[in-house]
Amino acid sequence: MTEAIVPAVTREDPRYYTLGKGGFFKRTGYAVSRLLVTRTNSGGSTFNLSEVVGAGAAAGIGNAYYPSQYNPWVKTYQRWGTQVGLDGVFNVLKEFWPDINQAVFHGKY
Repeated sequence: MTEAIVPAVTREDPRYYTLGKGGFFKRTGYAVSRLLVTRTNSGGSTFNLSEVVGAGAAAGIGNAYYPSQYNPWVKTYQRWGTQVGLDGVFNVLKEFWPDINQAVFHGKY
């Protein structure tokens, strides 16, 4: 939902582009901000509907998997929040991976 369906409908580019320069807090802030801001197909910036709506839709679709007596709305919001939170963590890892790769693996991977 967040990588294909919603971005195709909203004409957003769901890829993460690293900032690649600056201090730790600047780059971390940039990585986390990409949860709410993304690029359009034409190169502009816009609210990241593909992340917010796509993760919510995926959490809602997950309701079909769980029996209704074990599936209160709170669980749906928890799944949505977990997905968005994990995407934020992975954005930070993507931002710093080139530096980690160079320091630990000397650019081999």
